[in-house]
Amino acid sequence: MIYYFAAFEPAENGVYAVRVPDIPEVATQGETLAEAMEMAEDAVRVSLEEYARAGRPLPEPSALPRVRELVEREDKELGWDTPADTLYQMVPAPDMDRTPVKVTISMPRNALAALDRKAELAGMTRSGYISSLAMA
Repeated sequence: MIYYFAAFEPAENGVYAVRVPDIPEVATQGETLAEAMEMAEDAVRVSLEEYARAGRPLPEPSALPRVRELVEREDKELGWDTPADTLYQMVPAPDMDRTPVKVTISMPRNALAALDRKAELAGMTRSGYISSLAMA
């Protein structure tokens, strides 16, 4: 499993702002630390799924010293100091292995016909359509 470091910066109003420097698209927050961690996992998942859909390589996770350096540099560019009690936590990334795997399934003939019609309407193969349903 791959993990990315996220910076959880507490704000004066008790909210935690979250950034994952290795995945610039990730910026979220939570009203509690627990909520912020859930939001971070969700944001990482959504962002990496978009990378995979677009055929972009996944970012390499950075070591903690590099993540701290990136957060502090960005905060300085924005004109504020990184809070001393910023928490750096590893956030798990979902399995993004897109290697095709052959499977055999059984279903009623009419369900298979309906599946094939829907796949055709979507301009997809049966396998592609089933995969898109699973990833939705």
